[in-house]
Amino acid sequence: MKIAKITLAVLSSVLVNAIAFAGELTVTGNAKATYAIRGSDSTTGTSSGGKGIGIANEFTLSASGETDNGIAWNYAQDIDDATVQDDASLTLTFGDMGTFGIFVSEGGISSKYGWSPAVYAPGTDYGWTGNSSTVHDAGSHQPKFTYGDDIGGWNNFQYHTPAGILPLGISAKVAYAPSTGANQNASSDAAGTVPSAEDGDSAAQYQINAAPIDGLSLTASYFVKNSPAVGRKYKYEAGGASAKYAMGPVTLGYGQFKVQPSIKNSDTDVTKLYDNRSYGVAFNVNENFTLSYTNEKSTAEKMTAVVVTSAADTRSEVEQTISSVQAAYTMGGMTISVADKTLDNMDYTAAKDGKETVVAISLAF
Repeated sequence: MKIAKITLAVLSSVLVNAIAFAGELTVTGNAKATYAIRGSDSTTGTSSGGKGIGIANEFTLSASGETDNGIAWNYAQDIDDATVQDDASLTLTFGDMGTFGIFVSEGGISSKYGWSPAVYAPGTDYGWTGNSSTVHDAGSHQPKFTYGDDIGGWNNFQYHTPAGILPLGISAKVAYAPSTGANQNASSDAAGTVPSAEDGDSAAQYQINAAPIDGLSLTASYFVKNSPAVGRKYKYEAGGASAKYAMGPVTLGYGQFKVQPSIKNSDTDVTKLYDNRSYGVAFNVNENFTLSYTNEKSTAEKMTAVVVTSAADTRSEVEQTISSVQAAYTMGGMTISVADKTLDNMDYTAAKDGKETVVAISLAF
């Protein structure tokens, strides 16, 4: 309720006291063509392979300006894939008082990839990460590799501290989603939908960043779904920290992340916790050519007979690993990348393995 009141007060102040000058409209983005080859030597016989050619586009329409009392504003609308307008943001920067923002299906502040020096993308952030379509917060054993939810999946308000105001390069972001119901592509006056029992009725996320010495960046984040339904043994939480250090041509990164799914008292076969550990290294051969290696491990801690009336439970662990070797060559606004990925114990299922190679050409504009 306090957040809602603060939000209304800020917006009212802007509308009453500020007259915006005409802003500048810009278009930025990229187009990417890929050729992906998938295969498997899995002993389970359940993994699939194939070859595919694809072209994806993503561009952002941006407008910015400044009011007559010095408030800087920025509006952005993303359009990607099938020209779907799925992400939008409006931010107001009040000088030394920081930035307030409204985000629609946008504004994720998870630190899950703060460790990554990958020249294409972390292995879990592109292509094949598993076969399962089951969501990880529904008490299932077999989701894809997960770092948990991010506030950018819902419409949310955010506050960012101003840059340079705290020592050691420390900055912070706070985000609040008043509803976790599906409400993407929401235009003005849009109404929310009723969230699922697993999602609670609202969500919050917090992020802290620091740069204590040259070349070192630190980041940590925490996400929680609030007011879960009655009868929940555990509410949904996800969080972790990452570090990345660049020294000359070499960049090193390491991160840890944990995800606790929402679990009901009546659930009898669940994954209680996902414990993720990731690391990576990149080497700049020259100013155009870079190599990288990343390794991401996620241990699923499974429990059977976890009901509150049970006298005991059975526990087991399965470790899923995704590693990727990558190379990228940049020529002006064009980048040619090759990423070779190995997947072990996909869907947290022993001996269910796969491999994927992606060749990509990206053009920035």
